[in-house]
Amino acid sequence: MWAGIGQAVESAAIAAVGLVVCALAVLAVWGFDQGFGGDPLLQWRLAADAWLLGHGADIGVSLGRDAVVAIGIEEAGRSFVLSLGAWGIGLITFWLHWRSGRRLASLPLIDTAVAVVLGAAATAVIGLLVGSSAQHSSVAPNLAHAAILPALVALLGMAGAVVAVHGHDWLAAIARSLTIEDQWLRPIRAAIRAGLGGAIGVLGIGALLVAVGLFLRFTDALLMLESLGVTPVGVVVLFLLQLALAPIAVVWGASWAIGPGFMIGTGSSISPLGTDLGPVPAMPLLAAIDPSAQPWMAVVVVLPVLAAVLVGVLARQSLLAGSEARPVHWWELAIAAVGGGVLAGALLGIAAMLATGAAGPGRLGTTGPDAVLVAAWGALEIGVGLLIGMVAGGRGAGALAGGFAVPLAAEREGSTIRDFFGFGRGDDAPAEPAVDEQETAAIEPLAAERTTGDATGSRPAAQPAADELETAVIEPSGEATESARVGEQHGEPAMPQPAEATQPVEATQPVVSVSTEDQTGTQAVEPLADEETLADEETLADVDRGADDEAPADGATPADGATPADEEIDAEADRSPR
Repeated sequence: MWAGIGQAVESAAIAAVGLVVCALAVLAVWGFDQGFGGDPLLQWRLAADAWLLGHGADIGVSLGRDAVVAIGIEEAGRSFVLSLGAWGIGLITFWLHWRSGRRLASLPLIDTAVAVVLGAAATAVIGLLVGSSAQHSSVAPNLAHAAILPALVALLGMAGAVVAVHGHDWLAAIARSLTIEDQWLRPIRAAIRAGLGGAIGVLGIGALLVAVGLFLRFTDALLMLESLGVTPVGVVVLFLLQLALAPIAVVWGASWAIGPGFMIGTGSSISPLGTDLGPVPAMPLLAAIDPSAQPWMAVVVVLPVLAAVLVGVLARQSLLAGSEARPVHWWELAIAAVGGGVLAGALLGIAAMLATGAAGPGRLGTTGPDAVLVAAWGALEIGVGLLIGMVAGGRGAGALAGGFAVPLAAEREGSTIRDFFGFGRGDDAPAEPAVDEQETAAIEPLAAERTTGDATGSRPAAQPAADELETAVIEPSGEATESARVGEQHGEPAMPQPAEATQPVEATQPVVSVSTEDQTGTQAVEPLADEETLADEETLADVDRGADDEAPADGATPADGATPADEEIDAEADRSPR
């Protein structure tokens, strides 16, 4: 519930944004050109009428006989209706509500539905209040349109965003409820995305044609602007008015590219096959129309077909890529192409209907393209282009099952165009492994000891660390061995034997450590001697200290080369019996 209340407040703020933009434009003209003179309520009514007209509401106009003198058109004295929507203003409402809808899509379904309804209701209340405040005897908006159409724009924005987020899941749920098999679901999904992509592509061609026309006839647009005699501030406001009418110009350009064209006033016709223009309003945007059709203009009819071919190739290499286990059949391509063409034609027909209306009194009461002709020709051209692109875009495992395919390009990563049109990687296309999911190569273990051949090979052997060097056993000297024998004869403890002669009580396995950083093998460490060996070593140290204390007295020195230990041995030999 709180989400719905918050969305209602946000929708009211979005409506206020559009009103503020219109009010600022009117306020600039009123302040700089009129010095804030006149009725301020008139300025508010102008801003309110512009905002409502931007959402498709009809504006009833009754100017009276004075308007005939001011405008110079006899029909201006009669009542007429302005119904040609300035959809550039409505797109602000639609886009901001689209952003709100994407946020609402993360909520539970019930909360999302409540928030969408309350947001549309808040917009309807704002529209009704704005329409009521703009009522006047000369210009009065339709109150029903003022309440319904802005709310409908907001509702389409929020609902469209929610469907865009959950559309895939909902389509699968509908297919399960209707017991539609998976083999039918794939071409249906491709038809929906291909139809949307085809319609967007044709509208893009219309925008390109309008831009090229304005560029080639820029001088005529400037002359038309100078003929209006507007002030610098008026030029800015007039530019904003052209931006508000830009969506209408894009749809007219798309209708012209498809073939049926459009008309500005009763009896006029503007198409690639011929132009019968007649008098038109002095709007710089209309300078893009060439008053005379050239023979080469008929070639532009091919542009929507080429755009559809491109969309078909993208759909074939993503949504209809297929696989060896599940190839694509010809009837799937036919369903996707025909369904996409019908959907694109319907969308273009709706756009043409919204771009049609009354732009003024008299003959200007009928302007815009014929929605039925635009829908029919658009469906035919886009359907043919999609079929060509889907047949020609197959390759490899995605070729037709037992059929034919002309490979155009290999599969690549999804591009920005694919993401924009919704043509990501297909369900049957193999996915690229992630960085942390790639197979890890096995590493061979290092040897515990390096052989002599490795040390003398082409690669130098690694130097062992200081604490990893093998400890060598030190052999006792000859003098120490003889001293030990003499000590045994006098009852002194025997000299200890070298450590290598002592056998350990329990055999200890050598410890080998391998480092993966410096890849240096650790040498085997000999087991330590037992406690008896350690005691012998201490006795040997005591004997050495006693021998040092028995130095010759009174400055006497032993014989050359003789040591105290040698003299002790000689004295013992003299005392022994012969």
